Amino acid sequence: MKRFTESDLPTEADLLVIGGGITGASVARDAALRGLSVVLVDRDDFASGTSSRSSKLIHGGLRYLQTYQFRMVNESVREREVMMRIAPHLADLQPFLYLVYDGYPEGRALLNLGLTFYDAFSRAPLKRRHRMLGRNAVLRREPHLNPNGLKGGGLYHDALTDDARLVIDVLRSASQAGALLANHREVTGLIREHGRVAGAELTDRLTGEHMSVRAKSVVNAAGPWVDRVLGLEQAPERPTLRPTKGVHIVLRSEDYPLNTAVFLRSPSDSRVVWPTPAGDGRHVYIGTTDTDFTGSLDDVVADEADFTYLLEAANHTLPEANVGTSHIVASWAGLRPLMAPAPGTSNSAASREHALTTGPGGMISAAGGKLTTARLMGAQIVDIVAEQLRDRHGIRGLPASTTGRIAISGGAAGEIFRARQDVASAPVTPETRQRWLRRYGGNAVELADAAAREPKDGATIGHSALTQAEIEYAVHREMAMTVTDVLVRRTGSFFWSADGDASVIDDVSDTLGTAHGYTTEQRTAQQRDYRHWVERNRGKESF
Repeated sequence: MKRFTESDLPTEADLLVIGGGITGASVARDAALRGLSVVLVDRDDFASGTSSRSSKLIHGGLRYLQTYQFRMVNESVREREVMMRIAPHLADLQPFLYLVYDGYPEGRALLNLGLTFYDAFSRAPLKRRHRMLGRNAVLRREPHLNPNGLKGGGLYHDALTDDARLVIDVLRSASQAGALLANHREVTGLIREHGRVAGAELTDRLTGEHMSVRAKSVVNAAGPWVDRVLGLEQAPERPTLRPTKGVHIVLRSEDYPLNTAVFLRSPSDSRVVWPTPAGDGRHVYIGTTDTDFTGSLDDVVADEADFTYLLEAANHTLPEANVGTSHIVASWAGLRPLMAPAPGTSNSAASREHALTTGPGGMISAAGGKLTTARLMGAQIVDIVAEQLRDRHGIRGLPASTTGRIAISGGAAGEIFRARQDVASAPVTPETRQRWLRRYGGNAVELADAAAREPKDGATIGHSALTQAEIEYAVHREMAMTVTDVLVRRTGSFFWSADGDASVIDDVSDTLGTAHGYTTEQRTAQQRDYRHWVERNRGKESF
């Protein structure tokens, strides 16, 4: 996966995708697999917005049954099953407990009914069907839970994921199918011909270079920035989106002993919150808030009110933990690009479904949606692109979507089998082996090969769990251009370390500098930008 240059561009691409989050990545993969020439750009890094700051779940959205969003839940549960087939390394099926306490609007009977629908939608095997547990059974499973008013719960299954890695592997699949990709390239204007959007003007935010991309069809998949891109075509009469802020905090498992993800209601406003073991055996993350956001879309961070809300929920769940701000290892905040609902609709009740619109210049814009259903959304968008290509350019016979049957990069069963063999013999620790397979799937072969050639590249660096092999892979195989790209979106170190994995910053910077020819000033600026990013997202000076 390499960053395209102007000389790589076709005279006119079939499709230009604006936005490299999960929606844009899914569109690019789907279109490239159908044989279209595709160009995708993002003004920052891939997955730098919502797609690296979600709840890191591939799930059906059980809680949305209470607002009667049956179609969305049905789609989401089925897409969860698809993701488990095409991205098994990034769809980690885990048990979840939906708790019922005195005073909850959903009693045990209603919860049982909802979970029955959930099972039916998924068509999952019998061994994964839900079980209703009484109070004592729940406390035997999770003895530290708040016992006051506990009536029981429902045990069911959903999947954990690494959201940013999912985006990267979907994009790598698109690249392997022929798509041209570039991060840190901003769309500064649209090209028009005969009243139609026919491409875009780009500015490289790293080099200042300008270039143009011409395309028969243009998709706006800019997530929370969708209205900003729409404004380049024609200012919308009213905002398409009503973004809400979602914050998560991270605690150490030793401070917060929870083995099973639980869903329960916040004591302050009765919203559903979910403390979730992170899958690394060392951390639990708790989310999420859901508050209106009116600030800068480019500066979304947690604040004291967010911490207070989530800590109150944490201590209500496990009273003996008695956690405070000093126990917070890390936090992240992102924006949900929710469609603007009718006046008076609460944030939690706002639809998580998506809407696809075509503007006066023919640009297709995607609003709303979820990580879980992004593949399906991508297929629907490319179907609209196919109609445009047929009606305006006479291009016919485009095949149907195949993304539900073809594994994403690193997800093929044969690749994963080989990776397990190669990683097992690599000169690395058992913890590193496990992390490589969990994060990279079949692509872990490349890391194992690197460690076999140079054993020191498989050794962990400083106080970090990272290896030089992972840093090299991020830079040379996954288009990481900055320190922040590597530590936030490629390796995820930022999310699970109080100091943002500061001990590897120099190693990352050196690798980037060598690969991309950065000057000393550029390296220093990137390190400073990353340290500032960590400080802003921790709500305190970290180092």
